[in-house]
Amino acid sequence: MAPTGPFHGGQRTGGQTDDRSVNRRSFLRRGTAAAVGAAAFVGTTGTAAAGGLVDGEGTKAEAPDNFPRVSTRDHFDSDANLINGESAWSYDVEGSWPGSWGEDTLTLLIHGFKSTDGDDSDIDSGYECQLGLEKNGYTGDTAVFTWDSDEGGSIDLGWSDAKDIAERNGRKLANFTQWYTSAYDVNVQWVAHSLGARVVLFALKSLTEDYSRANAVKSVSLLGGAVADDSVSLDAGWFDTEYGQYIEYAAEQCDNFYKDDDSVLEYIFETREWEDAAGEKGCAGPEPANYTDYDVADIVPTHYDYYVRNYGCLPQVVEKW
Repeated sequence: MAPTGPFHGGQRTGGQTDDRSVNRRSFLRRGTAAAVGAAAFVGTTGTAAAGGLVDGEGTKAEAPDNFPRVSTRDHFDSDANLINGESAWSYDVEGSWPGSWGEDTLTLLIHGFKSTDGDDSDIDSGYECQLGLEKNGYTGDTAVFTWDSDEGGSIDLGWSDAKDIAERNGRKLANFTQWYTSAYDVNVQWVAHSLGARVVLFALKSLTEDYSRANAVKSVSLLGGAVADDSVSLDAGWFDTEYGQYIEYAAEQCDNFYKDDDSVLEYIFETREWEDAAGEKGCAGPEPANYTDYDVADIVPTHYDYYVRNYGCLPQVVEKW
């Protein structure tokens, strides 16, 4: 049964604290509730790309150590197994959250493959996204959902394990989201880059099947989504799985920003998955009623620049909100 309240299993999972400043590795515990070139699926600038690909053109800002984050770091081992007593629903809260916690819309960036916490590339991504959103008129709160996207140990440079870990993080993201929206009666929005889109699809599935929470997420923005182009549809055919019904039920709107010349998705995702990516081709199949594709190839230079200030498509993202 999905956890729905602020407490579960004797561990703190929700509610407000007077001191929202939490050290980088000191957590407010919220428990409960092809192979060639696979390393190119990074969600951050500064990680070398394979196959002759290059990093993004935009440089990300360095986040403060106390940047707010919902974290499931160190919840999984390299075989995608839960460790350290974590559950299918558990998550942690780190960093310094606004004193007005819960008084405004919260936007979460869900980063992509190989984004690490060791070099703070995860929180740097969240901070860069925040600065870009604010530059375009967004005034709400921003945090990052950081997960073990670099833990995979499979022979394809960890890609298969990272996909499994992404799927299993869906319930964790859903758990936090349903608690936050219920506790504070404010909107939550998701901005998902690359493999972060897989986390989001499974979170929408959880909000639908585990919580029956219609329109639980105000807005979902997929940026260069490393998921199959038919997975975001209402009918993926005989051999694939579709998540369009979950998009339609659990999100008020879903905007897919794709780049039809995205070299990472074209040469790496397709080689590994034998399918086109939604982040390169848009939706293949009948679209959910609340879903819209936007080709931003003329705006976004590389796979790594979708949410980078002055280079990415955040002006278009905010415009659609």
